[in-house]
Amino acid sequence: MKLSYRLLITLLLIGIVIVLLAALFKSQGYAGSDVLILLGLVVQFVAGVLVVWKFANRLDNKDS
Repeated sequence: MKLSYRLLITLLLIGIVIVLLAALFKSQGYAGSDVLILLGLVVQFVAGVLVVWKFANRLDNKDS
């Protein structure tokens, strides 16, 4: 599967939305908000690593 920047940015935005929603749930005292925060941060981390990896591969291809 070819990863596009659009897909990776969308994944990053989904992670941000999950974290914001979890913060709202946490302020309301709902159960499970800790898990949502962790899930959102993991999604953001994975998306960030993939963006850096894709950009680094693009730079390597230009050097050749």
